[in-house]
Amino acid sequence: MPSENALSAGLADSIRPEVQYIQKNIYALNDFFTTYYNALTAAQSDASTTIQGLINEVDPIKPATFNLITLLTVLSVGLAFLGAPSIAVTVLGLSSLAKSAAQVLTISLQQAPSTAKALWPTGTQNSQSVQIGNLEAELGNSTNQLADMVNNAVQLLMSDMPTFVKFVESGQYSGAESLSLPSKVEGLDYALRTYMTSEAFAQNGWVSTPMIGPFETVQDVENAVMGGGGGDCTMGNNSVCTNGQGSALFWSQPTGRVYAFANENDAWIGVDAYQLLQDTVNNNWAILQVLFDGSFNCTQEGNFGDSIVNFNWDGTLDIACISQLPTKVECGAACPVPLINNQCPFPPLNNDCDS
Repeated sequence: MPSENALSAGLADSIRPEVQYIQKNIYALNDFFTTYYNALTAAQSDASTTIQGLINEVDPIKPATFNLITLLTVLSVGLAFLGAPSIAVTVLGLSSLAKSAAQVLTISLQQAPSTAKALWPTGTQNSQSVQIGNLEAELGNSTNQLADMVNNAVQLLMSDMPTFVKFVESGQYSGAESLSLPSKVEGLDYALRTYMTSEAFAQNGWVSTPMIGPFETVQDVENAVMGGGGGDCTMGNNSVCTNGQGSALFWSQPTGRVYAFANENDAWIGVDAYQLLQDTVNNNWAILQVLFDGSFNCTQEGNFGDSIVNFNWDGTLDIACISQLPTKVECGAACPVPLINNQCPFPPLNNDCDS
């Protein structure tokens, strides 16, 4: 960190504190983004080690494809992803430094959204379609593209003074606590894992269907299933309910929502829905709350299928669309949210409900 003595001796005393403040922030930002990039490359490697199990179970025939830029965008949003309160409490082992850095970065991006746009470009420029079977290799070969994304954000901050001022105005980068990240940050790849899992689910016919609630207790969930009194539903591990015949309901306790999880493809012969959700948790492929509530919120807001990183009207970061698991409603069923322009934002399970 630069010291007071590093400033020019000819600098006027009246502006010395301001120059020192700017210099300290410039140093801190460059250090933060350098350590962030190093941590991202480690997270990239960690995510790659989990991919094979996901491929074998969710997509054994390997038809699913991904946009490489989207994958790198989801990876680089990992720290801001951890800054969401509902996520941070879920990731075990998240250090106090990582929590602080995640919260500071999230605030900064909200204060200077143009930085987010530089870090996470929209559209399909320089995009590359990657087959799921080649994901591990392609992620391992994409470090230069990841570096370019991080450098885009740094270059904007170092060349645009209004953006720089907005980004650092929280004062956290010039504080006593260093935001220099370690080479490995627990959970930094969770956003990437969640996106890959949801996209693999979607491309293989898996869908989520919300039930009308709210559901405040386990008994509420069990009583909502056909058969009454919970006869057809027993709550298992990870808030997943099953009738013992492969069906699955996920209960999100924070939101009081319940989702049926099923495959629209009658030809699916792989693992059943209940086991698939249990394996998703046990193998750390995704966080179920983010997978289901995220998709619900994204669809409700009308953003599903668009950008995976959005900003709300008040400037807050919206990461709901990291989950691309389709959320649909039964044909003729009540819409779980208020209608928008007399239309339910959730598409029907059967695209032709009149058939």
